[in-house]
Amino acid sequence: MKIEQLNVGGFDNNYTYVIINENKECILIDPTGSKQIIDAYLKEHSLKPVLQLITHAHPDHIENVEYYAKKKVPLKVFSDFQKQSKFSVIGLKIEVIFTPGHTFDSVCFLIEGNLFTGDTLFVSGVGTTTYGGNEEELEQSLQSLFELPQDIPVWPGHNYGGKSATLAKALSNAHLRPSKETMDLIHKKVKDYNEKNGITFEKPTS
Repeated sequence: MKIEQLNVGGFDNNYTYVIINENKECILIDPTGSKQIIDAYLKEHSLKPVLQLITHAHPDHIENVEYYAKKKVPLKVFSDFQKQSKFSVIGLKIEVIFTPGHTFDSVCFLIEGNLFTGDTLFVSGVGTTTYGGNEEELEQSLQSLFELPQDIPVWPGHNYGGKSATLAKALSNAHLRPSKETMDLIHKKVKDYNEKNGITFEKPTS
C-alpha cells in the first residue's frame, strides 16, 4: 500500500489522500480542494479510483465528491459505516472508528496500520466543535484513540502543526486550542467560504 498526501488547498490547507494498491487501484479520502491537483496525480501515475471515503460531511471535505461520483467512483458515507464498520476494498482492510465531537458524523479510518483522522485530530490540536460539534463527545472520542497502538501514523485532514505524526505525539497535542484571535480568523474564513459557495458549515449531512 502507498499513501499519497495531496495538499489541495481548499478551505484551509486541506489534504486529500490517495491510497494505492499494487494494481494501481486507489481509494480517495476526503476528495476536496483542487480537483485539478487530484486529477493530475491520478493521470500521472495511471491510477484508477474505485471508492470515495469521507471523514465527515463538512463542506470543505466533500467539495469534489459529486465530481468523482459522475466519474463512476462510488462513495461510502456515515450511514454505510453504521451498517458495516469493517470492510475490504482493493485488498486493503479498512476499519471505521466512530469519533463524534468535531461533528456528529466524524469518523477515523484505520487502514493497514495508518490512521486517517479528518478533523478529529491534527498534528497540533483538534477540530473546533463550533460548527455542529460537541466538546464532551470529542473528549470521549480522543480518549478512545488511546486504545490504538500509539506508534501508528496519524494523517490529518488539514496541515495544522505538520503533515503527519505518531498517534502518541498527536494526542499529546490534543489539549491545544486556537487562541481567540485564531478563532476570530476561522469564523471569518467560514463566513467567507459560506458566502462564496452558498453553503453552511453548521449542518453537516450524513
